[in-house]
Amino acid sequence: MKKFALRLLILALCALSSSSLRADEILVSAAASLSNAFNEIGHAYTKQHPQTVVRFNFASSGALQQQIEQGAPVDVFASASPREMDALQKKGRIEANTRADFAGNRLALIAPLRSSLKQWGDLLNPAVKHIALSNPDSVPSGRYAKETLTKRGLWVAIQPKAVFGENVRQTLTYVVNGDAEAGIVFSTDAQSEKARVRVVQQAISGKDHTPIFYPVAVVAKTTNSPAARNFVAFLKAPAAQAILARYGFALPPLSKPAPPAKARKTP
Repeated sequence: MKKFALRLLILALCALSSSSLRADEILVSAAASLSNAFNEIGHAYTKQHPQTVVRFNFASSGALQQQIEQGAPVDVFASASPREMDALQKKGRIEANTRADFAGNRLALIAPLRSSLKQWGDLLNPAVKHIALSNPDSVPSGRYAKETLTKRGLWVAIQPKAVFGENVRQTLTYVVNGDAEAGIVFSTDAQSEKARVRVVQQAISGKDHTPIFYPVAVVAKTTNSPAARNFVAFLKAPAAQAILARYGFALPPLSKPAPPAKARKTP
């Protein structure tokens, strides 16, 4: 069923590419957690580059990876973790020299505003019957959640309570709508619904889970490489970084300086 749905989505993207996308448009496939920030960034980019329209396809990073592997007509890929980008790079599906980390994030345990939860260990409370988290097999936030719960010795105990979302926004919705007494999402997603959910406790990056960084790259089969490269560069520029910061994203890691060139021996 999932494979059939994936094929239908790829066909829809192909139709979009052939019928709607012009030479001055690019299609960006981005992790669901980036949707609010990227919609604003898209408008900001078009203001600076009025000749280019940016369209977005938001889903879980794992689903987007599969779409690109299946030949979806995408120009830029922005992932919520390096794993999906690494897989595409190994298969030659991205332009490796355009790859860069452009943002960071945190992982948060959330609950409805009136919840009495105070810490991660409270997930074992019998009153907590449903815990929303994203599918660890295809969604980075779910993978980081599983890492955190495992490190804290909670994973085995909470599995019967787990309600899995297909992307982080769906997982957030479970808590917002009262379908789960707790959930684990990115901090930026929690911030987007701060009127209806609260952060109980944040995970400790580097201790509970591997650090959360977002890589972006131009897809190898892009039909508009100049515009795609310009968009990737724009994500690292002050204007886009200010938008990302406003939505709660952290600064990307500092790039390592290139090693000094070896001096040539004179004959």
